[in-house]
Amino acid sequence: MKQNFYNGSGPEADLTISESTSLDQMRQLLVVIPALSWALLFIGTVGITGNILTVLIYVKLGFAETINISYVALAVSDLCCILSSMVAGFCFSPAMQALLRHFRFQVDLAKFTNFTGYWPQFAFSRTTAFLTAWISLERCLCVLFPTRVRLIITRKVTKIVITAIFVIGCCPVVLAYVGMETGWSFNPSTNTTILLIFYSFEGDDNIFQGTAIILYGAVYSLLSWIMVTTCTIFLIIKLREGARWRKANAPVFSEGNRGFQNNQRNDNWRENRITRTVVMIACVFIVCSFPISINSLVSLAIREKYSLYGSLRSLHMVMGAISLLLGQINSSSNIVFYTITGAKFRSTLKQLFMKTYYRR
Repeated sequence: MKQNFYNGSGPEADLTISESTSLDQMRQLLVVIPALSWALLFIGTVGITGNILTVLIYVKLGFAETINISYVALAVSDLCCILSSMVAGFCFSPAMQALLRHFRFQVDLAKFTNFTGYWPQFAFSRTTAFLTAWISLERCLCVLFPTRVRLIITRKVTKIVITAIFVIGCCPVVLAYVGMETGWSFNPSTNTTILLIFYSFEGDDNIFQGTAIILYGAVYSLLSWIMVTTCTIFLIIKLREGARWRKANAPVFSEGNRGFQNNQRNDNWRENRITRTVVMIACVFIVCSFPISINSLVSLAIREKYSLYGSLRSLHMVMGAISLLLGQINSSSNIVFYTITGAKFRSTLKQLFMKTYYRR
């Protein structure tokens, strides 16, 4: 980043002044709907606590099961997604406006929020989507190949896949920062300092940022949503088939060997518990990500109108805030499912709270 000091005139200053009109309308929107900002803060705080607890508990439980590695990776991605969402929400909050006025500082909040909040949130939300797809696919393979899945999905394979998902999910955001520069402008009449954020490319076309928008807005969103939806439908069908089969064969098992019956019942209960957990996580993702995916596709289809500086900027701003809120709900709810379905997770969580309480 290079820093230049301008005298308040020139094309950079004109650009900042022209963009401030639309930014004022965006700020008014968030004043009209302050509940969204408070909801982002509240859900984000709960989500940060929940994901940190999830990581601590699964680290304590160990990684004998590969699904625990995936759960930890999902919690880390969710944590980063929540933090970036809170940064984006704070940038347009009244508190941010008060800080800027106090320090007599001006900045194009749309661009500033894009680079500090929205772009990282895009990266980690898509990473979360692919991790959810991987967990769903892993569970489908366990149902299809119950005797061979441990040879197919090993700890090494799981680590390689998770690492690849983080790289694939976060690489496009690097493209969005290519060519970005900053400059400083001082306005002596108002005694304010202006931070300019612009690209060094000539013209309006930025192929790097355009590629990132297409990947995050269309390719990644559709691919992950289709994968998770397909796997979830398959798992729900298999759960129902298993329930009907156990009900039909209950008299046969009651007459068999009691020890074998108990072992098989425990194995079936464990597998069904994991499957139900994955289905819950996937269903919340499907519900929360569908509006986000539609909003991204609409932004790509009519970018000139449906954007931060288009004629539909008010609707775009509201939908963007709702998307952040839905993303936070998706990233904050997993600990609830782990607690409901996991006896070991639940007992470890209780022990953790008991230790914290007695230390006080």
